[in-house]
Amino acid sequence: MISFRRHSVCMGDDVNAGEYFIKMPEGSDLGALMHVVLHGGNGNSWPIPYTGANSHWVIKSNIGDLAEIYTDGNGEWHIGYLDREDSTPLDALGIEWIFGERN
Repeated sequence: MISFRRHSVCMGDDVNAGEYFIKMPEGSDLGALMHVVLHGGNGNSWPIPYTGANSHWVIKSNIGDLAEIYTDGNGEWHIGYLDREDSTPLDALGIEWIFGERN
């Protein structure tokens, strides 16, 4: 399981603030984990929130920064991977915790 926390975006968001434990199916890759961080599921009930066009988050971990999750000027979500491909198997990475830091 991977521990997940993120910055809160407002007082009302603090209600769900906490630590969530994401359990990914066997054979999952980094792209699947980032999908869960963005959209929720697999134990994450506090996904990355939409805060308007040009939202920007950096997903940090015990092995370094993993990805940037951001919206463009049209409010469309994108994930940019840092130093690793989205197809990298999670088993090979050794991720223990991740943290969504608002940029």
